[in-house]
Amino acid sequence: MKRVELLSPAGNYETMVGAFNAGADAVYLGGSKFGARAYADNFDRDQVLDAIGYAHINGKKIYMTVNTLVKEREFGELYGFMLPFAEKKLDGVIVQDYGVMRFIRQEFPGIELHASTQQTVTGVYGAKLLKELGCCRVVPARELSLEEMKRIRTEADIEVEAFIHGAMCYCYSGVCLFSSMVGGRSGNRGRCAQPCRLPYRLSGDRSGKEQYPLSLKDMCTVDMIPELIEAGIDSFKIEGRMKKPEYSAGVTSLYRKYIDLYYREPDKKHDISREDMDILKSLYLRTGISQGYYYKHNGKDMVTIDSPAYNGTSDKVLAEVKDRFLDHELKIKCDIDCQLTLAEEAVISMSAYVGDQILHETVRGKKVEAASKRPMDKDSVLKQLSRLGNTPFEAENINVNIDDGGSGTGIFVPVSELNELRRELCEKMQAAIEGMASSSVTSAVESGIKTGDRIEDIYADTEVQPGILDVLVTNAKQLKTIAKIYDKADYKVPGRIYVDSNIFFSSMDETGDIIRKIKEAVAETEVILALPFVTRHEDLDATQDLDLVADSFVKYGFDGVLIRNLEQLGFFKQRGFTGKVILDYGMYNWNAEAVKLLLECNSGFQGGFNVSEISIPLELTIHETKELVKEIRKNTRIPVSYCVYGKVPMMVSAGCVRKTMDNCSGGLHKHHSETIGITDRMDNELVITTNCRNCYNVIWNAHPTALHKKYENIVELGIFNRLRIDFTTEDAETAEAVYEAFAKDMPAKADIFDKISYTTGHYKRGVE
Repeated sequence: MKRVELLSPAGNYETMVGAFNAGADAVYLGGSKFGARAYADNFDRDQVLDAIGYAHINGKKIYMTVNTLVKEREFGELYGFMLPFAEKKLDGVIVQDYGVMRFIRQEFPGIELHASTQQTVTGVYGAKLLKELGCCRVVPARELSLEEMKRIRTEADIEVEAFIHGAMCYCYSGVCLFSSMVGGRSGNRGRCAQPCRLPYRLSGDRSGKEQYPLSLKDMCTVDMIPELIEAGIDSFKIEGRMKKPEYSAGVTSLYRKYIDLYYREPDKKHDISREDMDILKSLYLRTGISQGYYYKHNGKDMVTIDSPAYNGTSDKVLAEVKDRFLDHELKIKCDIDCQLTLAEEAVISMSAYVGDQILHETVRGKKVEAASKRPMDKDSVLKQLSRLGNTPFEAENINVNIDDGGSGTGIFVPVSELNELRRELCEKMQAAIEGMASSSVTSAVESGIKTGDRIEDIYADTEVQPGILDVLVTNAKQLKTIAKIYDKADYKVPGRIYVDSNIFFSSMDETGDIIRKIKEAVAETEVILALPFVTRHEDLDATQDLDLVADSFVKYGFDGVLIRNLEQLGFFKQRGFTGKVILDYGMYNWNAEAVKLLLECNSGFQGGFNVSEISIPLELTIHETKELVKEIRKNTRIPVSYCVYGKVPMMVSAGCVRKTMDNCSGGLHKHHSETIGITDRMDNELVITTNCRNCYNVIWNAHPTALHKKYENIVELGIFNRLRIDFTTEDAETAEAVYEAFAKDMPAKADIFDKISYTTGHYKRGVE
């Protein structure tokens, strides 16, 4: 039976040593760049190399977090950063950025690719796609149930690494822009300021009571170990690279204990002792714990509504953990045999126990001499052979056999020679163990897509036509308002309308009628169905809605779909969808290599699935965007869309603020949506919309990003094929006024922007 891997966090070298001492099979750590915990101690280059060597000599593994989004100007640093770790046989990398994924797959195929939870893998189709693109393991979204994880493991046939303990993000990881928008510290760059841990007031609550509706309790699943193992999860991951060494070692030791108990007696129930639970609770866990999302989609009892503070930490527990695991390094158990026979070569052998294997090495010295004065005895030989302090080895048994052939003179070997033979033997065994570790590293890309740098350019006829305006509408009133514009002749109409799927599914025939009237007015108008932010396989399998879209999009007048997550991309690729496939800004392409990877999903020129257009991410400045588009154009003329107006979706969460602060709307899995609000400490109201069909919330920025004053400059750049206006929570009148301002090409002078508060987002202010 393949045993589950216990994977522990390490923010520095001391933590790594402690985690391995406590029983971790592998450790994940960050280097000096590209890691999603910028404020952890992290490892410098030489420390990472030492860590890899230390892990391999002890039969352990090291995974590096290369899991931030990488800007185009930074991408050239990646090769030099990764090369020494690849040469040292780094076991794997945990990756968010599609471009980094492609680059490592191409340049360092011997390193395993693990798709980070930041990639927001929510189902089988996304996992299958990642496997095709070179990943051998996925870390699914933490919001998935145990059943969903089992489906990914069996149907996608890819390794699953799942979080079992530690802090929980309120937002689906990878799609959180909250910290980025309010303070310029991007969670996608490892610099989250944790606004979810701050207090908020429910809008309309006259008491003014501050609560913490976005702060989840920490996860603790030690009592679920049998279920998680039997579900087929390959790796148990403990969160916490920014926490102290005692946390990683202490938590690891207790999960190691109960994992081993399960394998020793799999048919017996092993209750978690009160003492062990008290230890876990005293190791940096927030007030109250939960089992995460494994058995529930959301709930008030998962949230630290009153306080997100940590429990008091026991100094006694910390001291005990430190004493047990942090004050010494692992040693490989070995036996040493020494044969000293007169007139024959000295022979010293070592048997080392590495995992379930035993390695044997032998060294030979000069011929043993007869003693001229005092003969050498066993104790003096043992004294020299036991000096293994600076080596990776610890001798359990040392056997010394001295044979003078019956001469009675005894034997003599210089102490310096014994010491040299001991050093030579240790080095030889260490090399053998490291060689064994290296030979176990295989190419991470044994099947799936194998492409070179050349990407077929199916966009050769694409022309940039500055000023084409597209509009996204989120509710029926906005759609009807925009539809009326087609009856007006005094300013230009949208070239494309994105219709939120909630509008379509709530009233398909009525929506189809509106679309037909729009196309009768202006035949060239494209209508694109904007898919949900989240697609999952739960008791409601949301891919059934995707099936309906794929089967009937032409019937209702749609030209294609706006893809918002990997699950949707994988689904429509597998279906061979031939409509337009437009990737939203959440399908991150911060660098040209990311675009190349996404275009590897293309099936071909005629009649096959092809990505039709990409959208610029919301966190790039205009200067970074220009650099990106310039680099993209070296390989392809794929159309590029840029958002000039819209509220940023700062969080997309499985948690429901309405349910937490009040109760469920009762519209679960119906095409139903409601609007509520919370107010922050600066008295900004954050509007929240519910998607009850797929059971998620979207928390919108308090103010829209409005680039009306930059609009002329944006058009004059001549690099964007489409310019997009997103309407989210605006009323119909505001939507019409905003669109009219842009459509008349003079938005900088429009009165509407004097009436609303707005921000310019990351147009000039980049993220760290």
